[in-house]
Amino acid sequence: MSYTILIADDHDIIREGIKNILSSHQEYEISGEANNGEEVLEKTAVLKPDIILLDITMPEKSGLDIIEQLTHISPDSKVIIITMHRAHIYTNKAFKLGVKGYILKENVVEDLIPALQRVCRGDIYISSKMSQYLVDKLREKGSKTRIKEEQLTQRENDILRLVVEGKTAKEIADVLFISPRTVENYKNALLKKLNLHKTADLIKYALKHKIVELN
Repeated sequence: MSYTILIADDHDIIREGIKNILSSHQEYEISGEANNGEEVLEKTAVLKPDIILLDITMPEKSGLDIIEQLTHISPDSKVIIITMHRAHIYTNKAFKLGVKGYILKENVVEDLIPALQRVCRGDIYISSKMSQYLVDKLREKGSKTRIKEEQLTQRENDILRLVVEGKTAKEIADVLFISPRTVENYKNALLKKLNLHKTADLIKYALKHKIVELN
């Protein structure tokens, strides 16, 4: 079985590179090329390709701006993004819009055929290097949260939990057998350590980072 492909990128060298990769795979037939967003829409309407290899950054209309229109023009066409953009805001938006694959231009030689094979089978494809980048970002975000949690002493955690529960300085003092003044000193130290400004900020911070959870 053969699949028709529309290559959409405003750089001639990228389109030529993709054509060279596909030239040794007879199951993929290049039905057309486009170098701007409007042309992608026009050619998709005429050609109804099985696969659209779509760049994000193009003249007139970006790839992300036209994906929804493409799904209306040719519902059966599957979109694979080929881009230089790694940021999760692009990947998130792309997959929300229904793309089936996301690969980086720097890895197109090794990723293009596997991506086409997976997408033609009805699966989703994201390149391994792109996946690793996203995982690393999530880990980095998580580690920053853990660092802030680990900065707190047990007493500070106790104070923070009771603050979130809505207890006053006197009530906290009674529970922990310390003076209200000491409670206020701990709260001020917490604000300074976490770079916050008021009690409400402490509560929001504790809940957001799940340092304290309300039952």
